[in-house]
Amino acid sequence: MKKFPFLEVGIVIATAILLYILIYPGYVKNKEANNNYNMISNIYALRAAYEKYVTLDNNGELTDKIDGKIYDYLKEFGIKNPYTNENYKEGDIKTYSLENTLDIVDNTLSGKHGSQRGKAGTFAVGFFIPDLASYNELANKPNKTKDDLKKLESFKLEVKKYTVIGFKQDSLPVTTKDMTGEKLEVFFLQGEKSSVD
Repeated sequence: MKKFPFLEVGIVIATAILLYILIYPGYVKNKEANNNYNMISNIYALRAAYEKYVTLDNNGELTDKIDGKIYDYLKEFGIKNPYTNENYKEGDIKTYSLENTLDIVDNTLSGKHGSQRGKAGTFAVGFFIPDLASYNELANKPNKTKDDLKKLESFKLEVKKYTVIGFKQDSLPVTTKDMTGEKLEVFFLQGEKSSVD
């Protein structure tokens, strides 16, 4: 019978600490990667829910409003926020305006998509409405002339394109590596109004 098992206890504790040091960082990294891939999957689901809403509930017209039916469709698809494990609810999808067609395809972290911020696991949908900036400038102009009023009436403001992004734990947009594997890009999906004549 040993009187002092301190060495054995010390070896067990040192082994446990060593395992923790080796395993835990990989666990955290894998968990964040899984959440990132879950958000990418959820971005696809949101695009499908938005398209379903446009097709079934909005007569095929793209809209810049996020209707409650979209949240119902997300729930129907069975997706949840990977960070909270809760169903998506009103307010989990914010909207923003895309000023021009370059904003739509700019996937840099300094671009329109990359500058958006949101709660972990939520979304943002960007809408491109041609002539919106010109319309707003003219609408906010004091002392409008008759020509200005006619021009305001002639604007046909409708959503032509949209993009969907999601947010990670750090409230930044979900990113993926570019084809070289060196640079991060904002992951987004886009859709557009299709004309059937």
